[in-house]
Amino acid sequence: MSSAAATPLVQAAHRGRITVYAEPGLEDTAQDLAEGAEAALVRISADLVDLPVPKAIEVRLVRDSSSLNAVAPAGRGAPQWAIGVAYPDLGILSVALRRGHNAVDAMSTLRHELGHIALGVALGNRAPRWLHEGFAYQHSGEWSWERTETLAGMAWFGGIVPLSELDATFPAAELPANRAYAQSYDFVGYLSRRGRYDDKYDDGDRWPFKKWLTEIGRTGNLDLAARSAYGKPLNELFDEWRGDLTRRYLMVPIGLFGLAIWIMCAILLGLAYWRRRRQNRKRLAAWEEQERADDAVIAAVSPEPAAPTPQWLN
Repeated sequence: MSSAAATPLVQAAHRGRITVYAEPGLEDTAQDLAEGAEAALVRISADLVDLPVPKAIEVRLVRDSSSLNAVAPAGRGAPQWAIGVAYPDLGILSVALRRGHNAVDAMSTLRHELGHIALGVALGNRAPRWLHEGFAYQHSGEWSWERTETLAGMAWFGGIVPLSELDATFPAAELPANRAYAQSYDFVGYLSRRGRYDDKYDDGDRWPFKKWLTEIGRTGNLDLAARSAYGKPLNELFDEWRGDLTRRYLMVPIGLFGLAIWIMCAILLGLAYWRRRRQNRKRLAAWEEQERADDAVIAAVSPEPAAPTPQWLN
């Protein structure tokens, strides 16, 4: 390790540009993470065309998130709520396997932090916080129902934070339902999917998104870069995203309402079918009982049958 830490770590794996230091007993997990990290870094770097890329990354792996502060580089520390922390200027990141009793997806966390490292190396301090968080999220494979609920609430009831104010609204502790994180993830995701022109069928194969990042690295100006890559200033792209968010999430209650009606109809049809079968069984039972009663009456009034007449005579 490049710096001493209170929690003892040993070199447990090395693949390509990735070296993993881990607590004793985590060697197998370290090997798996090292294998996946180099491949993830290649995919992440594909978005950062003609920009600097990390030459070497040190991963520090611990069992519990409470140890992240202990393995942080000297003088840097780690937030109490974090399950992973990146230090792009040092090429170091830390990952925990659990937070208390809750296990976490270490590979997803690692990809997220690799996104921070790669973007930090590529753009330095030219990337705002919302871009950092959104970019890292694009490569993490994370999904959160709480964030989906937050976005739906923002679409239904308002509360979208203006882009110029977004960086200032990030909280000291990350919550899945926090608007700043949810909005950053979704807006950057929209930019990554948008083509050169405002056409929902043109995803541009991420080319405009890659060009935008490259231009930020070249000019340091997000708005000029957006004009070059998308043909629109950033504030107009933000308004586009706002409209897209509203369209996506306002359809949710309509879809759910339609689904609810379908389910209700299915339940009513099922109940009607069950009731009809029950009525039919009762009706058949009544008919059978009536037939038995009729047979008994007929048997009581009928004379004794005569002896059968021979059919064949010799």
